[in-house]
Amino acid sequence: MTSSYPAALPLLIGIVVAAVTAFGLTGYGFSTIGRGGRGAVAGGAAALAGALAAVAYVWGLVSLFLDESGTAQACQDANPSLYGQVSGYSVSYLPPALNCRMSSGGSYSAAVPGFVTPVMTGCAVIAVTLVLIAVAEHRRTTTPEHPEKRTT
Repeated sequence: MTSSYPAALPLLIGIVVAAVTAFGLTGYGFSTIGRGGRGAVAGGAAALAGALAAVAYVWGLVSLFLDESGTAQACQDANPSLYGQVSGYSVSYLPPALNCRMSSGGSYSAAVPGFVTPVMTGCAVIAVTLVLIAVAEHRRTTTPEHPEKRTT
């Protein structure tokens, strides 16, 4: 069996960076909504959606980290009937995933809960959409009006 185990150091760095990002975005989001102003609600909500995406990413990385030494066990737990056909493993850090490759050419997921990637993707799309709305609202309300031309 070939193996590509997840490395502990990149997982730990990713967990710390994503957790700090989630914490910072949460603080920024709530303070922006509380301040009010042009595009504040959309901007704050965008930060909160980004924080939720970062939390989902942390969840996925923690799942990989917990199974870091037991990759074979994770594949066996995920699908005991197919475990005998597993010929190797592959790891992805973005999105977090552990795939158990079978000798027949297919693969199946293990270790990382199936909802992590859809939650990350959905929250990222919502965050980007809200950022665009906040920027448009800010520009709409701060664009100086052109004074009428005066004739002398």
